[in-house]
Order: sequence, then C-alpha cells, then structure tokens
Amino acid sequence: MKKIKKIKVALFTDVLKENLDGVTYTLYNLIERIPKDRFEFLFITPFPPSENVTLPYPVIVCRYIKMPLQEGYRLALPYFDGNLRRALDEFKPDLVHFTTPSFLGRYARQYALKKRLPLVSTYHTHFPNYVDYYFKYLPFLRFLGALVPPILRFFYNECSVVYVPTKPVLEDLVKIGIERKRLTIWGRGIDTAKFNPRKRDEKFIGNLCGKNTVRILFVSRLYWVKEIMTVIGIYKALSRIHPTVKMVITGDGPQRKYMEKRMPDAVFTGKVLHEDLPKIYASCDIFLFPSITETFGNVNLEALASGLPVVAAAKGGQLGIIKEGETGYLVEPKNIGMFCKKLSYLINNPDVLKRMSKKAVEYARAQKWDVLCREMFESYEKAVSDNHIKSEDLNEIAV
Repeated sequence: MKKIKKIKVALFTDVLKENLDGVTYTLYNLIERIPKDRFEFLFITPFPPSENVTLPYPVIVCRYIKMPLQEGYRLALPYFDGNLRRALDEFKPDLVHFTTPSFLGRYARQYALKKRLPLVSTYHTHFPNYVDYYFKYLPFLRFLGALVPPILRFFYNECSVVYVPTKPVLEDLVKIGIERKRLTIWGRGIDTAKFNPRKRDEKFIGNLCGKNTVRILFVSRLYWVKEIMTVIGIYKALSRIHPTVKMVITGDGPQRKYMEKRMPDAVFTGKVLHEDLPKIYASCDIFLFPSITETFGNVNLEALASGLPVVAAAKGGQLGIIKEGETGYLVEPKNIGMFCKKLSYLINNPDVLKRMSKKAVEYARAQKWDVLCREMFESYEKAVSDNHIKSEDLNEIAV
C-alpha cells in the first residue's frame, strides 16, 4: 500500500500560551483535531505553552521582548534568529500559516514568498476598529490610521486564503482593499458538552450574588479597549432602576481595580478556568458585551450555548452571531441608555428571556468545531495542490 505523503504546515502565532485569549482558544481547538495521518505541524511562537501542557508537535520559541502596554504578551523578533531559520529549513514546510500581521507574520510572509509556498492566515483582530477606538482619544496620531489599510493589504493580498470569522468583518476588509477572492468565512465552534444550561448551579451563584437576583454577566480581559467605561455606565444606570440586578465580571486585567472602585456592588470573580467558567455562564441570566473591536467574540458563543441571550454592541464580529430579537439584541455602540433599555426589557419580561434562551442554545448547537476544522484542513490541501499545479505550469513555461 502506497504511503501518503503528509502535508507539512509551519504555523506562526504570536501566542501559544493556553487559555490566554480567543486566538489560543481557536488554535487549541484546531490542534486537537489535526488529522495526524495527513498533516505534520511545526509551531513558531514567542509565547509557548506552560510546562504542564504538552503538544504533540514541535514548538520553536523565537526571540522576543515583553510588551510594555499589554501585560502578559510578547512581541516576536524573529529576524537574525539562526535557530528559527534552521528549524524551518529542516522541516521543509508545504504551507505557511500565520495568525497576526506582526513582525512574526511578516517573517512568515517573507519565508513563504521566498520558498514559493502557499500562505494562509486566520483573521483574529479587527484592526480598523482598534484604530478607530484608540485614535479617537489620540487625535494628533490619527494620521497613522491611514497606514492600516496598506499594511493589511501587504499581508493579506499575498495569501491563498484568509479565514475571516463573520461576513460583516469580511465586507470591512473588502472595503479597505483586500481582494475578495482571498477571503473565506470560517467561523468559530463551541463545545456544547462543556457550555450548556445544565451547568446551572443555584447554590453556587447564590453564594456569589445572593438569592432572588437577576445576574448580568460580562466576560473579558479587563482592558480599556473592551469598553470598560460603557460597562461601568450601564452598571450605574441599572443599579438605580433595578435593585435586584447583580453584575458579574469574570476576567482579569490592568483595569480591574478601576472597575472595582466604581462598581462596589458588582461581583468580580477574576479569571476563571475549567469547570467553574461554564458554571458561571449557565448560572447567570443575561450576557452583556459592549466591546466594538471583536472579529468574532468567542464569549458571545459561550454565552449563547449556556442559554444566555446576549445584549451586544452592533459592531464587529457579533453582527454575524447575534440574531436580533431572537437570541439577543444589537445596540448602538457606547449608547448606555439603549443598552439599559434592552437589558431592562429582558429583566421585566421573563417569558421573552426564556424564549430567547431556548433560541440561543439551538443556535449554538449548530456551531460545531469538528465541521469547521475539517473545512480548514481541506482548504490546506487545496492550497498545496493548487500551488503544485502552479509550480508545474511555471516550470513548463521556463522549459
């Protein structure tokens, strides 16, 4: 029986540390489903997994510096790194995949073009929205926003495939000049065995929030860019009109103390992992997510799977997830009054809340990681096959 040659994939990611963010959440779901009879992987990162996490694939740790404004993150400096260059040449990849248009992503792009390899990327961070957010507060730097579209075109218009999580984000990229033919929608899945309404624990949530309370949950890293000020504004407004409401803030970050000072009656759980996270989701009643910089927002899908209707900002990835009036509401970004109106409606109408909860679970059950990962691996194979055909055509022309 003829042995099938495995496709070798060099995957460049600025973060491979487990449970850190949405990028690693997606990567670990992908890693778990790699068909070992068809693929070999080499991971290149400045931020490897913890010592207690063993991946079944080699990991090359490239040079880096710590990020001064992003606690816990590292900036890869892959150039002039002889070990990285040797590892790649020895591995001889058939395809290069990068996750971020960073220095590491630039190195991946350069390597793929030099070796005439297919290049693919997953789009995790919606940079145009980040620019809008930060430069609003730094108007003297607004001219830098004009650099973002050409930088993204530099990276993504060289890719065979760019995996974009939702249609609204895809259309945003087309508007700034990314060629539509390179873009494909590749969503995110959810483990409904882990996140589901059966994890609800009244005793557990009663100890946190008190009995007979309505619990509104916010799960995120606690950074300004996650619309922390909007969360605080909603808390203050709801506290005046709904004394039974308890806001639960799950996550950690540099703005936690700032929030705790201004939200004295809210429950701050810190970062929660493993079985306690699904239990917190399922034991709350409504999910709040005002962030405007998400390409997808995995937490929205975790909330829906747990039976929580979502009230989210009508911008970014959640536009492709939340079904207006069915699984939640999409609200004008930063509009605290409108957020409170939609939240109040759900608080005051338990029948509507129950109906939306059921619809949320139904939607989440259809979002399966197995299907999504199979689609990505098949697209890898197509990209490699197309590249072989292209190379053969070029060789014939040269002859």
